[in-house]
Amino acid sequence: MKTPNERFALSSWRGEFLDPVEERAYRKHVEPMVAKHLRTSLKVWAGLLLSFGFLDFIALGWSVGFALIMGARAISAALLFLLGWRLRYNPHWATSGYAVTAMEIVGFLLFFLIHFVRPDIAIWNIGVTLILLICLYIFIPNRVVLSNLAAACGIVGTLLCLKLLGAEAPKLVGVFFFMCLPTVVGFAAALRLQIVQRQQFALHSEMVEINTSLQHEIERRESLEVELQKQATTDALTGLYNRRQYELLFHRERERSRRLGTRLSLCVLDLDHFKHINDTHGHDVGDQVLRHVAALFTRKLRQTDIVGRFGGEEFIVLLPETDLECAERLVDRLRQCLEQAPVEADGETVHVTATFGLTEVEAQDGNIEQAVKRADRALYEGKQSGRNRVVTASQEGSEDRV
Repeated sequence: MKTPNERFALSSWRGEFLDPVEERAYRKHVEPMVAKHLRTSLKVWAGLLLSFGFLDFIALGWSVGFALIMGARAISAALLFLLGWRLRYNPHWATSGYAVTAMEIVGFLLFFLIHFVRPDIAIWNIGVTLILLICLYIFIPNRVVLSNLAAACGIVGTLLCLKLLGAEAPKLVGVFFFMCLPTVVGFAAALRLQIVQRQQFALHSEMVEINTSLQHEIERRESLEVELQKQATTDALTGLYNRRQYELLFHRERERSRRLGTRLSLCVLDLDHFKHINDTHGHDVGDQVLRHVAALFTRKLRQTDIVGRFGGEEFIVLLPETDLECAERLVDRLRQCLEQAPVEADGETVHVTATFGLTEVEAQDGNIEQAVKRADRALYEGKQSGRNRVVTASQEGSEDRV
């Protein structure tokens, strides 16, 4: 894995990332902005080309020379407008630089025509070339290395035109060094801008990665916190509330019941002949039965009801806002559902039943143990009476079989 210094290392003469992956990422990042700025530059460029045709008309009038120059201007402007239009659909052309570089070279070639049509303004033409050279770097968004190529074409082409027009060698050398000045200044400015922009992108990328890493760490910690909370409050095998949690929920529901004047019922149940299931089918099937029972209870009971694993094959159910009579009907439906939903394990059908001890929580119950003791007595009575039944217990300890 590359270090940040290796990833974001920059070329000292190209102003681009040495890592091609980071360079592509940078260009993709700035693509919309560069395409927008380039379209604006092309419009201004085309507008200036056409507007300067008025000066040619003043000097040449309706002549063949004017027609040639104006034709060259019109072709350049049309190509500029065409490129600007295509950038809307191919914005990556702006950051690759090849299209605008080709346009710059074509623009120079068409501009060279004016040297031969109007040799009388050679100094003016050289001055315009100087402006064009610096605009290549400062005004037109492009890669520095490609701007160098276009500038070289402009310089070489200008010197060639002057040579064909009979300029002496000393004059050509002077013009060459004169044109190098805006080229060097423009190159230095564009290179510095390219480097600064990529350094900002590198900082932006590092910040995004740090923020993403922090967000992932936060999500991981939140997930871990949820998992720890789940482990602290639920039974690992069945996913039901463990003893610590359902006792807390019992106290909450008891206080709410007292405050609102509603009833609260509690049921303790024990799976019938569960040891026989383990001995006959194995503990894996026994665990499957426990998970099956937990899932069925969770699905069949109301959302407000609370189901917990009491221990082993015993479960506990809290029924808020439910008196003993309603609790009997609800729990008996639960018993019937369990009886009618066998477990399929290893190609065998395991029938599961349970005995239920039910009581209503009384106002004087100081804790859950008092209610559980009454429910346990009813559960014991149910087992003695043949299992697979619901037995209710009153506060005084009297039991009624259902």
